[in-house]
Amino acid sequence: MAVLNPPRSLPGLGRSIVNFLCTARGEWSEDKLLELFKPEGLNDAPSSSDGVRNTVSAFRAIGVLRSESGSLSVSESVSALGTKFSVSQFRRVMQVHVFNLDRDGNPWRTEPGEAHTSGAKDLMRPLSWMLAQDALRPLSWTDNIQTMQRDQFESTNNDEWAISNDTRATSSSRWALALGLVSPSMGKGSGIVPLPVVAIDDVIDELPTERIPISDFLAGLGAKLPVLHGGVVRKWLVEHIGGDPDPGIASDCADSSVGQALRILDERGRLKFEALPDAPGLRLSRSEDYRQTHVTVLRKAKR
Repeated sequence: MAVLNPPRSLPGLGRSIVNFLCTARGEWSEDKLLELFKPEGLNDAPSSSDGVRNTVSAFRAIGVLRSESGSLSVSESVSALGTKFSVSQFRRVMQVHVFNLDRDGNPWRTEPGEAHTSGAKDLMRPLSWMLAQDALRPLSWTDNIQTMQRDQFESTNNDEWAISNDTRATSSSRWALALGLVSPSMGKGSGIVPLPVVAIDDVIDELPTERIPISDFLAGLGAKLPVLHGGVVRKWLVEHIGGDPDPGIASDCADSSVGQALRILDERGRLKFEALPDAPGLRLSRSEDYRQTHVTVLRKAKR
């Protein structure tokens, strides 16, 4: 099982299915669930059921749902967290289950057959590649994803790329948005910007509350979201292609995606940066000439 194949999985629908199954009585097969979420007569096209079936398949692949004797249920790792999830709560559930490296290991290690795409490997590859690109440059299959991959992977064989075709680009972008790792482009046409503000905001309350060195803070982010710079999946990507394509890293700054996101969270009052004398630090962007040395996470105000 994989996340992106079949390609019509819908993360938002996954939340509705999980919330329903958390409190549903009796046994629910995939066909019975289909009757509920895509009732007869709503759309009679032959492919109309693909959204539900592909979504169930994807959430089984990442361990959110499980099947036993033809019956679907929510996995214990999810039911232990609650019975009805908000959008932000479910996004964190998805992040944890997508980035299960104990299950998947190195997604950039070539393996035969289905082992190359099992779990969330087929999703972590495009996510790690997207987050290694310039945060100031929107990504689009028709505009630049193909040429950038051709250059960075040094291959015209798209099977060796992170995103092999336009269908994969669409489904990868859909999941990246749902996981809070990218933002929609505000420019002309469609596209995404590798700007993980939402995902970082999701996890920083799990980091220490006291002032800590910026290197420790970034390592903590990488452990929670391993496709970011400082995370092991990003490290494996860099090893695979022989270098880090992010211009911030090339300029001895923070990764451009992470640096831009941290500046936004600073402006929103979620982070406080300090530059202490004689302490090692890091510039958050290429436009800054001063280094930040320490970070404090500011908790969200309770409503």
